[in-house]
Amino acid sequence: MKVEEIKVPLREIRRAIKDFYDPKEWHFITVNGTDIGGKVELKWFFTKYGEEEVFKVFTAEANYDDEVPTITYIIPSAWIAEWELADLLGLNVEGAKKGLFLDPDSPKAPLRRG
Repeated sequence: MKVEEIKVPLREIRRAIKDFYDPKEWHFITVNGTDIGGKVELKWFFTKYGEEEVFKVFTAEANYDDEVPTITYIIPSAWIAEWELADLLGLNVEGAKKGLFLDPDSPKAPLRRG
């Protein structure tokens, strides 16, 4: 497996993905987040068409109150992963609405540590 991880400041993530992404060459898998205590590490995963186990991962850190830029301008299907971040980690993702994955009486941001 070949994984290339690229660390990018959060404010530059959309530009970095836009500059990299070629929909004929790369498939967007998902974006996920991990609470690392006081902030969240975000990872945007891509795999290369026609090659087995070749991945590119863009990584950025976000504080709980940061606005996470959407990449739906580049990859429209990213909305569902972004809305999941909003619900499960309580992040403020640009354009994402909360309540898709959790019922109104569910715990708020259940994947957040603090």
